[in-house]
Amino acid sequence: MPRRQLERSKLTERGIERRAAIDRSAIDEESRKVSILISTETPLRRTDWWSGEKYDEVLLHGEENVDLTRAATAKLRYMHGSGKYGELPIGRLENVRLENRELRADAIFSEANPDAEMLWRMVLEGTLTEISVGGKKQEVRITERDGDVPLVEVTRWEFQEASLVDIGADPAAGIGRNLENSEGETMDKIEELKRQLAALRKDGADSETIQRKLDDIARAMEEFGMTMEQIKKENEDLKRRGEIEKLAAAHPGLIGEDELNRFLNDETKTSDDLARHLLDLKSSQDRDPGFQRGVQVGDEKKSGQIMRAAADALVMRSGVKLENAHPDHGMFMSANLSDIMRAVTGYMGYDREEMIKRAMSTSDFPVLLGGVANRVLSAAYTEAEGTFDMWTAATELPDFKTRTEASRTRLAGRLRKLTEYGETKKKESKEEGESWRLYSYGDEVTLSREMIINDDLGAFTDLVRDFAAMAKRTANGLVYDLLQKKGDFSGYKMSDGKPIFDTSHNNVDTTGAAPSIDTLSAGRTKMRRQKDAAGTALNINPSYIIAAPENETLIKQLLTSETAMGQSNAGVANPFRGSLIPIVDAELDAAPWYLAANRRTIKVGYLAGTNRQPIVAEKERTLRHVTYECVFDFGLFAEDFRGLYKNAGA
Repeated sequence: MPRRQLERSKLTERGIERRAAIDRSAIDEESRKVSILISTETPLRRTDWWSGEKYDEVLLHGEENVDLTRAATAKLRYMHGSGKYGELPIGRLENVRLENRELRADAIFSEANPDAEMLWRMVLEGTLTEISVGGKKQEVRITERDGDVPLVEVTRWEFQEASLVDIGADPAAGIGRNLENSEGETMDKIEELKRQLAALRKDGADSETIQRKLDDIARAMEEFGMTMEQIKKENEDLKRRGEIEKLAAAHPGLIGEDELNRFLNDETKTSDDLARHLLDLKSSQDRDPGFQRGVQVGDEKKSGQIMRAAADALVMRSGVKLENAHPDHGMFMSANLSDIMRAVTGYMGYDREEMIKRAMSTSDFPVLLGGVANRVLSAAYTEAEGTFDMWTAATELPDFKTRTEASRTRLAGRLRKLTEYGETKKKESKEEGESWRLYSYGDEVTLSREMIINDDLGAFTDLVRDFAAMAKRTANGLVYDLLQKKGDFSGYKMSDGKPIFDTSHNNVDTTGAAPSIDTLSAGRTKMRRQKDAAGTALNINPSYIIAAPENETLIKQLLTSETAMGQSNAGVANPFRGSLIPIVDAELDAAPWYLAANRRTIKVGYLAGTNRQPIVAEKERTLRHVTYECVFDFGLFAEDFRGLYKNAGA
């Protein structure tokens, strides 16, 4: 199964948590002061709970990385403010500083807080030995690593507090720390942490505090020997129960305690199930005597017709031409989103909020809009500007695995002459060549409750259109980055260890000149003289000339003039008239120009089943919005240098 991509937005939402040690050699009992090492650049193996993938996280400690604005008023806490002794600070921090790419400070324990006295004595006796940093991530850099988990570097973060803790992230951290607990003690710890989590949620704690508590639970489970799959399942169930409790609390009086426990204890029930149940309960209480559903239960045929008619109307209203639109699409051409929700859900009441809740809590309306978004996206992607697909080859790949394409080791040379009883000689194509894979590129678009109320479908489809254009520009830009050895391809080398254009490949003129009959002839000659692995001439004829807009006029003159340009004799025919297809793209640098054959140059790839286009899929649905994930799966590589030629230009 391909590794799911880490999301920067999710990684920055997650709070900072690092564990380091108290320097027991620098304890001043008289002033109740101790020197502490708050955090370092030591990598920490973490798990992304949204994708289930592991990654190594490094908290960078340069002056450009750490925001110490709040250091002057930073506090010392216990367990980041959670638990019995965490309500008030237990001390303050002084002299917060960066030394040798480590964050250090002096912690002074409070004399006014009675809890601080007890914790101070536990530090003196060596019971509490570890410090955790609290902060907020602002910017991260993700690096994919072959044969290892991704590296996530936190390049900008805000320091907020330091906290005395009793559970270390690293068993080796701290002084004389022993994390081996008996089975009963560990399970008690897990249950206590769960109770603390429930209390935090009940008190409306912020997401960072809740996430830290979830991390504590995950570490306790790892100590107990639970597998990552079990930990992930438990974590997801904790989140599920929290969402159900939060939703029930927002609608007091609608559901009893026994019924709520039924939803909590059934692992198959989600907050969406509870939302639908609450809507049904509210509807039964408020229903107007004249209420009736427009589409009765079991009337799937009629419901499907309405969905198709509404979808065609919305697609056409978004500027996409349809030849065979549903016959009833006209009834929705002037309808607003509220009218369409009413038709899809069958709700005939007059409470707009109720209608929006019904639409958001069932799948029909989000699926309808997702289908519209995909059709608009497809049309917009086709219409978007881009030239790469005019001259590159394309294929579809079944997955995201790295694969090797036989390139330099294909069958080569000439066939051997056979005698009457001669035997054929076996030729093989070795499993060597150019390696490549698909990558996912994407973004999110959201249809909010406000957009529905304002009937702002145009804003939603505009976002989809923008993504389509971005996807086309991304593919186009990547192809020309590969051609020019720029961006992600600045270090690109083929299987022979050389870049695409190299003197050893005999496909580049570094002392360049502008396109002319002479320079085109020289480039064509180099391509025709290319040989395969057996030394046989390939006689490759260029089909395309690829250049920047600065050379567009000159190239079109060269390819359309009946006579040779620059000749005093008007009777000399132009040998290149109509012989090449011009490809002009602004992604290219001004001076260089290229020749490409109609064979084995650059190949692009798409994920099979996506119709070689970006796709839209529902990612998250709540009663206030629907979020769709727009994803474009794309990859590319240079098949063979022989079909390409570069002139540095002038």
